[in-house]
Amino acid sequence: MDKITLLKEKFMIRLILFGVFMLCCVVILCSINQRDLINLMGEFSKFDWVIYIGCWAILPVFLFPAGILAIGGGAILGFWEALSATMIGVGINSAIMYFIARYFSGAFDTAKFERIKNKFCKDEFSLIILLRLIPIVPYNVVNYMAGALRFDFVKFIIAGVLGKFISAVLFINLGSNIANYKSYEFWLALALVVAMGLVAFWVRKILNRRVG
Repeated sequence: MDKITLLKEKFMIRLILFGVFMLCCVVILCSINQRDLINLMGEFSKFDWVIYIGCWAILPVFLFPAGILAIGGGAILGFWEALSATMIGVGINSAIMYFIARYFSGAFDTAKFERIKNKFCKDEFSLIILLRLIPIVPYNVVNYMAGALRFDFVKFIIAGVLGKFISAVLFINLGSNIANYKSYEFWLALALVVAMGLVAFWVRKILNRRVG
């Protein structure tokens, strides 16, 4: 099997997995009785931000998908509150994962990440913005790689939060419309998230060809 065929097969597998992931998110969140969930959260209304930010700070460390957190936040907190809390959570979590990776840097294989950096964006700030805007590398992996490669911490945090903004908006918007899954707004939000995923797969395919 030649390299091009292998890349095509990997691309299709990842595309299918992404579709399954999005379908699971939608089915699970649509099946939740949102009124009961809101009533439950109302009992902890003074701490809902703290709980949500805490989830963002801790769960991605264990490779929990960031997209699910954002969708769930939008469904529970609403768009604007979830967006604000998510940006805070992203900053805290990125810092935690960065320093974990710096401490255990020898355990990470950073060769491919280094090739991407040297090929496209030698500037660390630009590279992090690129990887956040177009999630060609998973959110969790970017955090660990930045620490393992000892990127400048301040640049990494600022670029990471700024770059995460667009994808956070798309996922949170989907979550905030999840209860009205028959509405035009929900299907538009879902289409935008799927489009972002397709762009990411396309860019990753190009990088695989050019970087190897």
